Amino acid sequence: MANSNITLRQLRAFLAVAEQRSFSRAAERLMVSNPWVSETVKDLERQLGFQLFERTTRSVEVTEAGQIFAQLVGHVLEDLDSAVKSARRTAERKNFELTLGYTIGAGLEVVPWLLRSFAATYPDRRLKTVEFDFSDPTAGLRDSSVQAAIIRPPIGLTGLTMLELVSEERVVCLPEGHPLAARASVEVADVLEWPIIAAPESSGIWRDYWVLADYRTSPAEIVGEASTRDAELHMVARGLGISVTSAGAGRWYSRPGVVFRPIVDIPPCTVALAWWPEFTPVVADLVGIAKDFGSHVAGVAST
Repeated sequence: MANSNITLRQLRAFLAVAEQRSFSRAAERLMVSNPWVSETVKDLERQLGFQLFERTTRSVEVTEAGQIFAQLVGHVLEDLDSAVKSARRTAERKNFELTLGYTIGAGLEVVPWLLRSFAATYPDRRLKTVEFDFSDPTAGLRDSSVQAAIIRPPIGLTGLTMLELVSEERVVCLPEGHPLAARASVEVADVLEWPIIAAPESSGIWRDYWVLADYRTSPAEIVGEASTRDAELHMVARGLGISVTSAGAGRWYSRPGVVFRPIVDIPPCTVALAWWPEFTPVVADLVGIAKDFGSHVAGVAST
């Protein structure tokens, strides 16, 4: 019976010679000496009990048994490499402090539920959150300071992977006593004529989305910029202008002096979990939990 104490070094040396058809080229590839390769392969042959190569002064040929052995060993080493990589990714996920960014007002229902669910499922994993104001609607994705983020598209980054979590109406935020406040709902044309509060200019396409730039034939009359929800609503309450936001803002930021009315003829806005594809192995567990948020929302709605 062949000796079972075969090492990975022997197998890798054998495969290198089989692929190169040369002990010297195999040695160069493995960055070892020629004699080491030769002795290592001879030891392997002694342990196996059969010859792997036909050697002459001019050539090295793989025997029929060696060819079969090379095929099977190649698959074994590939499987081993995959197993090592998978195990390493798992270990890295467990020890890695995952950072989740989120923008103000995005995912007001999502973030607390996501944090509780993640902690309950992975009590040994570390998940840190960072809030970003309206000046960075990418919530840290632009400079990869976070591995994933709860955002409201569009944010002007291409190549992201996104999982939509929530869809809700867009609403106009009005000061009490405003002519539109007497209505139960409004249309987008009703909103366009009024001066508007906008996000900082640095937010780019996100700012354009919320001032309804796609529906305008001329630039919006922007009378103020707000980087936080409180600043936005404060300016609206003072009567400086109106703003456009999500229906969730009406539930979570309701206050005296401000009213919210749905805009009935434009598509809803969404909340999404987003990440760069290269972070997929790191955020996979978080994404798996986030996929259950729809079921959670359905369950709450039915109670």
